[in-house]
Amino acid sequence: MKIKVILTGGTIGSVYSDGYITPNLSNECVLVKNYKNNHNSDTEFVVEKPYTILSENLSGDILNNLIGELKKSLNEDCDGIIVAHGTDTLQYSAVAASYCLGSETKPVMFVSANYPLENPLSNGNINFEAAVEFIVQGISNGVFVSYSNDLKTAQFHNPVRLLRHAEYDHKVFSLGGEYASFENGIITLNESYDEQPAIKPCNKTFSNTYGILNVTVAPFEEYNYSLEGIKAVIFTPYHSGTLNTASKKLKEYSKRANEKSVKMYVTGVVNGGEYASMKEYSELNIIPVYNTPSIALAVKLWLDK
Repeated sequence: MKIKVILTGGTIGSVYSDGYITPNLSNECVLVKNYKNNHNSDTEFVVEKPYTILSENLSGDILNNLIGELKKSLNEDCDGIIVAHGTDTLQYSAVAASYCLGSETKPVMFVSANYPLENPLSNGNINFEAAVEFIVQGISNGVFVSYSNDLKTAQFHNPVRLLRHAEYDHKVFSLGGEYASFENGIITLNESYDEQPAIKPCNKTFSNTYGILNVTVAPFEEYNYSLEGIKAVIFTPYHSGTLNTASKKLKEYSKRANEKSVKMYVTGVVNGGEYASMKEYSELNIIPVYNTPSIALAVKLWLDK
């Protein structure tokens, strides 16, 4: 087996320096080194480092760089790709790769870490080990995220189902559950996993002028955001998919958005779980997006911009 490893920085590629977590500029791949030290494997790893950033600095140009690197690597002699990425924007890059490469591509596995690899509490090594096994065992084609929430079991997630991180929490979860899990070298498919429609690859690129406004709701929200240059608004609602549709401020904002032909979306809505307050969505011209996480919607709008 030959696996391409793409290093992009992030916590999984960082070290502690002068009191800060800082990207490691060395070309040595600690992930591969640690894996080989712990596994008697004849898997060949080819390592590339197209750029090094902390993932919170992700931009359209960087995403285009990553997608270009992935497309180039997929045409090379390899059985799969592992992308070492920062956790902060892990969901964004993984979803972007899923939309751009499609679900029939060779396996592309995204891994990250909650702490630098030198920290014994880091999950980076198990995330990498699980990703390697996913490719070696030929589990599936497509793009996946490999991540362990407890240092014992790693889960494999379909990027288009990934949820936002909870505040102060590194753990990764998916809407409807994970695709499969890994523990003690064994990969177990989730029998209750809801298979998703196939994704066809696309050749669109990401812009650095986004035109997307994300509004996270709160009881005190004034909705006084400018709509200059905005093409779409995504409301990240309360956990039940609700907004304060009785708010005069929201109604005024929606009116301004409609006058400028700005599309408005609200995520987090579940079929059969609608509340009475959602009746106003139609009147306000807010489009409820069912069973789709906000990050997947945002990246799709960004790509279609």
